[in-house]
Amino acid sequence: MASHRRTLAAAVATILASVSLYPIFFGWIWFWSGVAAVCTVAVAGTLTRLRRLPVVVCAAGGLAALMLDLNIGFESNRSLYRVLPTPTSLRALWGLAGQGFDEAARYAPPVPELNGMLLLAAAGIGIAALLTDLIAVRLESAALAGLPLLLLFTEPFTLSLSRNGVGTTIAFCLGIAGYLALLSSEGRDRIREWEQPSPRPQDIPDTRALTAAGRRVGIASVALALAVPLFVPGLHATRLFGGQPGIGGNAGGGAGGVGFPDPNTQLSKELHASAAAPVLVYKSSDSTPQYLQIYVLDNLTGSGWQMFSQPESLVPAGQRLPAPPGLESTAAPWASRVTTTITIGKAVGQDALLALPVPYPATAVSAPGTLRADKNSLMLFDNDVRLADLSYQVTSLDESPPAQAVDGAGPPPADIAGHYLAVPSSYDQLRTIAESVVKAARAKTAFQDAIALQDWLSSGTFKYTLNAPTVTDASGLATFLTSTKKGYCQQFSFAMAVLARLLGIPSRVAYGFTAGSSAYGGKWLVTTHDAHAWPELYFQGFGWLRFEPTPQGLTGQGTATTPSYTLQPENGFSPTTGQTSPGTTPTSSASSRNGAAAQLGKQLGLLPPGIGGGLPGPAPPAQVNPWAVFGLCVLGLLLVLSALPACARVVVRRRRWHRGGRGGDAALAHAAWQELRDDLVDYGAGYRPSESPRALAARAAASLGLAGPAAAALRRIAMAEERARYAARPDSGTGLRQDSATVRRAIAAVVPRGTRWRARLMPASVLAPSLAGISQATDVFGRLNPDWFGRTRLSGRRSGAPVNREPAADGSADGHAEEAVPAGGARRG
Repeated sequence: MASHRRTLAAAVATILASVSLYPIFFGWIWFWSGVAAVCTVAVAGTLTRLRRLPVVVCAAGGLAALMLDLNIGFESNRSLYRVLPTPTSLRALWGLAGQGFDEAARYAPPVPELNGMLLLAAAGIGIAALLTDLIAVRLESAALAGLPLLLLFTEPFTLSLSRNGVGTTIAFCLGIAGYLALLSSEGRDRIREWEQPSPRPQDIPDTRALTAAGRRVGIASVALALAVPLFVPGLHATRLFGGQPGIGGNAGGGAGGVGFPDPNTQLSKELHASAAAPVLVYKSSDSTPQYLQIYVLDNLTGSGWQMFSQPESLVPAGQRLPAPPGLESTAAPWASRVTTTITIGKAVGQDALLALPVPYPATAVSAPGTLRADKNSLMLFDNDVRLADLSYQVTSLDESPPAQAVDGAGPPPADIAGHYLAVPSSYDQLRTIAESVVKAARAKTAFQDAIALQDWLSSGTFKYTLNAPTVTDASGLATFLTSTKKGYCQQFSFAMAVLARLLGIPSRVAYGFTAGSSAYGGKWLVTTHDAHAWPELYFQGFGWLRFEPTPQGLTGQGTATTPSYTLQPENGFSPTTGQTSPGTTPTSSASSRNGAAAQLGKQLGLLPPGIGGGLPGPAPPAQVNPWAVFGLCVLGLLLVLSALPACARVVVRRRRWHRGGRGGDAALAHAAWQELRDDLVDYGAGYRPSESPRALAARAAASLGLAGPAAAALRRIAMAEERARYAARPDSGTGLRQDSATVRRAIAAVVPRGTRWRARLMPASVLAPSLAGISQATDVFGRLNPDWFGRTRLSGRRSGAPVNREPAADGSADGHAEEAVPAGGARRG
């Protein structure tokens, strides 16, 4: 019965400690997966303890039960009768765990609830539950069971993430309550075993060793929890060791480390980040959601694209926004109405302009705060709100007009042409490039010109790479188009928008995020690696339409997608060949959103290989294997640790002789004697503290078979020590250091080879004091006990201070029995 109570207490303690992992994930599915694993381990532990089985068998049974739980939870469709593991399900489970490790390296907390991450969370909580149950119940050591609980509890502190103060306090109280309940369950069992209903104070067993062990466990747990993230792949360095909170970020006053991309600089920073930090999660009524626009750069200058050329266009906005410029009807059959609910991540810092990401064109927004909108670009700004954890709903239009209809679009109005066709003279050198592209594609209309530019830039002639300089002027753009032909979305969007203006097509550049990647529960996840820039071109009657010149897929911008209206050959025009193919539909569109969504669906919500927004899809051989790094770190640590004892022995010897040389003949004799005793300990001969120098020298010479110069040197060291101890004047210390070296070499020559190398690499004279010192260092608070205060009172009595005496129950003056108590022990009734 006691075992069952302690099993339940161990399970509850693990579940409560796992609550502290809440800042690592979005949502709570991971928690319930962990609860299922804990319950499975508890049931397995109870069954294995129905008979007195070895500890190894109990541990194996718990692992098997945990594996069964994970198999049912994540790969039941590949299992026998959807329960029993099969080779196929185990291989799939192993592959899913590998994907989880890859995602752990890709994302900064809080991470999405992708299946691989959920598997790692459930497995980690289950292993902690198994260790806690095994130690607390099977090994009957509830105090030591705090080690796996503490590792589980302190895991969020080892990661670079922000924690809410209230949440941290609640998680701490829950974890402590669970651990105390576990200790209490064991304490009640032990008290019943003592069968002492009302013990007297002197009959209480000595618990100093137990409390010292508890302190050591606590200190070891904290040290281990701080050190583990330095070596385990996928974990981030703690703030204590200089970790940085999050990825990217804005200096706009937010505390978070993640932010919306500022034009050019912030975009490059977020795309270059090694791990993708979640920015927002949204749910859309559109199965193929649109990009999320934040900024629009509409003024082309000699130093690049600039924002807010018309700041007077900002107007107050209620739930309904200004009409989309140039769109004749929002009720067109090719413009479907979409509702999107967006939740910005808790770690997102405050944007400098308080801009909100919304699909374009947005028609209505429901959000707290004071909304303002730019009537020309429909950029949305929200004052008096904190972006982190902000939720709002957007109604927008998903435009997919027929290509034949856009082909017939009329010329832009004067206000559009006057502003969005302005090109500084420095860009005139690129006009021949634009004209040659559309001529080669046999384009006949403005829309065909736009498709020709898009396909030319996204073709194999240009390569996607993040290792490219930002284009800010005509010279840099010319170098990109004619020489390097390498870049990322900033260069491609800059180029197409400029070339479009040179061809008489109004254009601008938008900054924001792609649609992101499909996540759990029909939601979409947007990360810093989905930061993107794209051109928007104006066509009368259809407004601003998005184009995608940036290469996509595994070798390009992973979550970028080509608009469907640029892939429809209904007008009979093929931009790549200039030929007609009426009635056909493009079948190979790996970069289309439908293809990406289908691929994501097959992956059960996991990001497919290469999908990471701005990350270029590196070949597998070029990826860094985290386990190889882990192995190298462990190997380096082992090499350093193995060399430490030998180096410490050399340092101790040199310091000892240096101090002896400064202290005179007596100090040299003591140094030689200490070196002799340490050498005997290192080489396994040992010594007894009660032996006199002469007796020790005689015994060592006889047992080790030392003769000749070594025996003479040994006698000189012993006589020098005796003279330094007892004589009025010590012998000369000259030559004692040479005698010590002679004796050490002679001892090394007569002992076995294994003993000799152990003395050199792992000298016991260094290891034993070090281990004892570490053990004693953890007991610093053990001095604050009644015995320590008793000694303080005794010293006060000796100094003449009055001492209060109260008669004890047995008649003694100070309440203590008069018979002697053995040292280090306690008297029991």
